[in-house]
Amino acid sequence: MILSLLLTLFLIICSYTDIKKKEIYFKVLLPFFLTGVIAAAVSGREAVLAALLGAAAGIALLLLSFITKGAIGEGDGLVLVVTGVFLGISENLRLLTFALFLSALFSVGAMIIKGWKRDRELPFVPFLLAAFLIIRTGGKFLI
Repeated sequence: MILSLLLTLFLIICSYTDIKKKEIYFKVLLPFFLTGVIAAAVSGREAVLAALLGAAAGIALLLLSFITKGAIGEGDGLVLVVTGVFLGISENLRLLTFALFLSALFSVGAMIIKGWKRDRELPFVPFLLAAFLIIRTGGKFLI
């Protein structure tokens, strides 16, 4: 429960800076990353392996950011490294998939209603936060 609250706090802070500054700060990433690693270490060897595998989705996104020359934000990959340490690989991939779905829905809606262009940049971390909250509450806060 406490780790879920910490991850929620992490995503709230990163969402704010992603929206306001279009940046994710290392000074925010590092303490949460270390907290996740320490929690995994205390839980045992399997938890450490799960944390490392969970970070793989974020590392893959970092590689895509490098390959696409920043078309995918580097900060998004770093955030997914941290969420992966807390969630493990399957939950982190679920989070990423659902956040991509939410951002696609939002983007299509904004293009139809507001006339936005396809190439408009959006902060992605708020969609990770929304996806995390929906997944964790089973969507109950939407009702």
